[in-house]
Amino acid sequence: MSKKLLLFIYTILSFFISSTFTPAICGNINEIKSEILNKKSAKLQCSCEYRLSNININWWENFSDEYLKEYIYLAITQNHNLKKAALKSEEYRQMVNSTLSNEFPKVTFSPTFARIKTAGNQLGDIEFAQTRSNIYVLPLVAQYEADIFLKNHDKTKAQKYQKEAIEYEEKAANITTASDVATLYINIIKLDKAIKTKEEITKIRQNIYELTKDRNKAGLASVYDVTYTDKQHTQSQIELNDLKRQQNIYLHELAVYIDECPTQAYNLKRENFDNLEFKGKIPECISSETIALRPDIMQTEAKLKKAKIDINIAKKEFLPTIPILGVTGYNTLLLKRLFNWENIIALVGVSAFEKIYTGGYLMANLRIKKIQFEELLEEYKQTDLNAIQEISDSLCLIKYDTQKDNNNLKKIKLEKNNLKLIEERYKAGIISYLEYIQYKENLLSLEIDQCNSKAQRLIDYISLYKATGCKL
Repeated sequence: MSKKLLLFIYTILSFFISSTFTPAICGNINEIKSEILNKKSAKLQCSCEYRLSNININWWENFSDEYLKEYIYLAITQNHNLKKAALKSEEYRQMVNSTLSNEFPKVTFSPTFARIKTAGNQLGDIEFAQTRSNIYVLPLVAQYEADIFLKNHDKTKAQKYQKEAIEYEEKAANITTASDVATLYINIIKLDKAIKTKEEITKIRQNIYELTKDRNKAGLASVYDVTYTDKQHTQSQIELNDLKRQQNIYLHELAVYIDECPTQAYNLKRENFDNLEFKGKIPECISSETIALRPDIMQTEAKLKKAKIDINIAKKEFLPTIPILGVTGYNTLLLKRLFNWENIIALVGVSAFEKIYTGGYLMANLRIKKIQFEELLEEYKQTDLNAIQEISDSLCLIKYDTQKDNNNLKKIKLEKNNLKLIEERYKAGIISYLEYIQYKENLLSLEIDQCNSKAQRLIDYISLYKATGCKL
């Protein structure tokens, strides 16, 4: 083929490509981008729905708070650690596909060109001239390991169980995150009320300190009384600062969970603690089926199944490997005759490899796999016992913390009745204003105790939710 003809063909093809395909690509580029974004959005939405179903998102409606469920939703859909866990699950799904590929034949194509020059030699009276030639080879190579003993198939099954274990780990991370966010939120709004109450106590103690100084000037109180009331006022200020510090830390932590900047944490909306209550019903006992469905139990079971298959794989390593090789393609010395039928080459071969001596590697590997299975079995038994303990502890805490909270409510009710009587005695001039505000301080201190007991009772419900794997 002449150079002019090749140049003409190249020019025609260039013109056709530039005039036909380029406008089409430019015209549809926005549609292609839009389609890619839509696919990514649909995949993300599916992933978010999967994570929300893992945590039984509707259960959080049992708390009479409009913001709690919203923050949990944001944490599940926006938290970077959970996104990382989801990506890890997807990574292991792709590893299953990678392992599965070993069960299929592999085909490669490697076109080869070689330039060969032979040396000029002489054999007796016969001289051999130098030769130069080209070799063109277009081989198609197929390789396949005959999985007669299902070794590769077992490796795929083991990888699937590993993937399941990672998926259960992701589910456990989702449940833990939801529980942590709810616990943080309850502590934050608990501190809202505690800070407000502590500020009232601080004002009262400041007032008591001022009144005690006046009584000291009048000779009705000692210097010790002044020093003691001043110390009480200072202690109240310290406790108030500690509460504010702790709340700020909780706010920062909550902001990070929902993918917000911690500097914006003070703007997070929240409900009044007095309005927060749990409306759900707590069962008196938890069935064993619920325990068996905990993510950590399911994860350990998946690991056990994988370990059992790993033992079988280690045993099959003693068996021979049987590879099958097939090669076909064109082989010629002249480029113009490359695709002639008579230049086709073909090769099919079967072989077997058996490990005769490996220095004890195969036997040691088998023993390692058996030991790993025993380790996981012990881990499973311990995980099962821990699950029963966590559920039992949560039910116990709910029972006694509920009683404690009810007793604190009863104490507050009685103290309020006493305060009314004290107020009437103060109005009648029987007691002083100092004695009256001291009784009021006692009531406020009881309210802080009840605030803490109520928060602990609500957190106990969350602990049971987490202990049962959100299967309440």
